[in-house]
Amino acid sequence: MFETHKIDIFFSGDKNLFDKDEEIFICNRTKVVRFFKLFLPCLTVMLLGIGVVLFSFETTQSNLSVAKEEKIYFEKFKIKNTLFEITEKDNRLSILRASVVEEKEVGTKTYDLENPYAKIIDSKDKEITLKAKNGSYNKNKEELFLEGDVVSVYDNKMQIDTNSATYNFKTETGFGNEKIIGKGKNESFSSNSFNFDKKNNILTLRGNVNINSNNLSLTTPNKATLFVNDNKLIATKALAKQDKNTLYGDNLTVFFKDTKNFEIQKAISEGNTEIHFGNKTAFADKGEYFADKKVAYLYNNVKIKDSNDYSATAKKGIYDLSKNDFILENEVQIKKETYNAFTNKAIFHQSIGELHFLGNIKIVNGENNAFTDKAIYYQNKDEFHFFGNVRIRQKETVATANKGIYYVKKNIVELVDNVVITRNGNIVRGDKAISDFNTSKSKLIAQKGRRISGKLIESKLKK
Repeated sequence: MFETHKIDIFFSGDKNLFDKDEEIFICNRTKVVRFFKLFLPCLTVMLLGIGVVLFSFETTQSNLSVAKEEKIYFEKFKIKNTLFEITEKDNRLSILRASVVEEKEVGTKTYDLENPYAKIIDSKDKEITLKAKNGSYNKNKEELFLEGDVVSVYDNKMQIDTNSATYNFKTETGFGNEKIIGKGKNESFSSNSFNFDKKNNILTLRGNVNINSNNLSLTTPNKATLFVNDNKLIATKALAKQDKNTLYGDNLTVFFKDTKNFEIQKAISEGNTEIHFGNKTAFADKGEYFADKKVAYLYNNVKIKDSNDYSATAKKGIYDLSKNDFILENEVQIKKETYNAFTNKAIFHQSIGELHFLGNIKIVNGENNAFTDKAIYYQNKDEFHFFGNVRIRQKETVATANKGIYYVKKNIVELVDNVVITRNGNIVRGDKAISDFNTSKSKLIAQKGRRISGKLIESKLKK
């Protein structure tokens, strides 16, 4: 029968019922439990922290941490096929195991691990697991190293894979110099290596970085640093894609409403900046994007290139994503092979294929110049329609009207409504005029049944 009295004494700590060898075994086993409990989960938290800070998972910091004042001493030992079930302070059960735990050298305080595995239940009752083929712990450096198919899984929603990872408990920093891949239901990320600063909550992904979440993706061949406390990400030579639009920046800073769901609030690009939209590409020295307004602003040396062989420059550009309009302001110039157009403001209505010119408009074609208050360029027709104070100047001839159409392919302008042609002081009026930019000549045309009227200077008639 059981001697319950002796069992009670043992668990109360008053007396040890085991012999000396058994006592040593129990002591070592207890220390191993403490080792697993304190250190393996910390790397789990580090690896899964990478996924948690990037994507939409709710979690809290693990209670499994190392107290600075706590001291752990090991004797040289080797234990095989060990499974530990540990009840935490919050009564949650953690499972920790390894096929082998072995001290490398007596007194070195370094330990080899084979097939380490940990399962933790966090405060939200979410399961976190970590496994690897091998590992080691250096007590002097307070550093844990895992290698060989390192896999961490959070709540069966996010899996993070890498081949090796290191975490230093003293500095609260971790790193991995091999490729790391994270995959979730709607999110994923990858890079050639990473650094993690737990104390300042900063994650840096290095080399061939690729981050995807919902309809947003960000890539860079260099690095991307996520400042979780500030809800921002800084990347160099980065390309961000959202829907059908692409933003490139030499130095790209993205501000999020919340790093848990990766929703952009604002983005700033400095240095070489590019926006790709439709069949156009916009360039500038600086760019800003505001998600609430769905508007991007470009500043300094703004330039647009179009697949239809024209380019535009201005001091400022505005891209309205909701309307799919691109606006150029201040010293706007549009260049094509046959003409240059100047205006105070130009609006590209991309959805309908129209380009509107507003204010102080001038179109130059060789020795031919066209002026008007307002103009609309119809991309599918390759035509300019002029409205208000239309004036065509060709050498010594000036033709004016209220309206006009510039047929770019034919290189001629038709003027209608109150047409007047002036040449060397001679003035003639008619219903319609055609200014030929190929010959730099204009002619007046009267409608059927109507006559051309005008005023001729006498000295010219005598000749």
